[in-house]
Amino acid sequence: MKLLTIGIFCCSLPLLRFSDRDIRTQSQERWVIICMLPVWITCIICSVVTSVGNTYFVEQASHLNYKVGKLKFPDSTLLLLYEAAKMGFRRVYNRMKVAVGRRYAPATGIALATICSALCCIFAAIVETHRMHVIRSDGLIDKPNEKIPMTVFLLVPQFFLLGGLDSFYENSVAAFLNDQSPPSMKKYLVYLNPGLSGLGIMGSVLSVHLVGKISEKGGKKSWFQHDLNESHLNYYYWVLAGLSATNFLWFLLTAICFPFPDTEPVSSDTKSETTGNELQNGDLVTFITENT
Repeated sequence: MKLLTIGIFCCSLPLLRFSDRDIRTQSQERWVIICMLPVWITCIICSVVTSVGNTYFVEQASHLNYKVGKLKFPDSTLLLLYEAAKMGFRRVYNRMKVAVGRRYAPATGIALATICSALCCIFAAIVETHRMHVIRSDGLIDKPNEKIPMTVFLLVPQFFLLGGLDSFYENSVAAFLNDQSPPSMKKYLVYLNPGLSGLGIMGSVLSVHLVGKISEKGGKKSWFQHDLNESHLNYYYWVLAGLSATNFLWFLLTAICFPFPDTEPVSSDTKSETTGNELQNGDLVTFITENT
């Protein structure tokens, strides 16, 4: 009977100890995931702007003038500028990581990505308004295949900021997810970041559909037509600018109200506690041996 009691005690003690720890760990992981959900919304909205930039920006540039005097630049000039901007902003992020510390660098980078997103949409709306004015003044509304007498280099600011948005996003979000995700999600991170970008692409399609439907209310003409000359992309860009500005405030509110756990390595105190638990298990074995 004595041996049976000791055996039951021996089996139940580790179970009780580790079940409490597992419950506590699962509760902490759930809280971390809840805190990360607003950040995922921020990432999706940034991806919406990226998707729009990779489609409408390029379509706008294809009908503009690439000549500066007698010199004609290739059609890929703005894309090369975009890639150069990404490389430059990547260096800025690496220096910022040293200045603010590894812990705060991802959150700061995401905030800068939202700022670049808003500024990019603002510049795009201003340039598109000017493009529509040139089209109307030259009578090109019904001529979608004609070149517009407007230099393509007016699109430089929005492509430059789009490169900043993508650079800060790619470097910050991956680091943020790696630092803040609970251990149970680590193996899914390789799918999570592309998944957020995919949701952004779907969100851009959905936003075009919803904005188009809303703009048709009252019998008005939709902002989105079969060609850019008859569309009103400047209005849509202003909507995205407002959404991006709200996204920036949303992320700041999230960062203030939901502080994320520190991601420091395991301390020596934790290691000592683990060693103490191992010693307690050893004492338990000694107790059982002495009583048998």
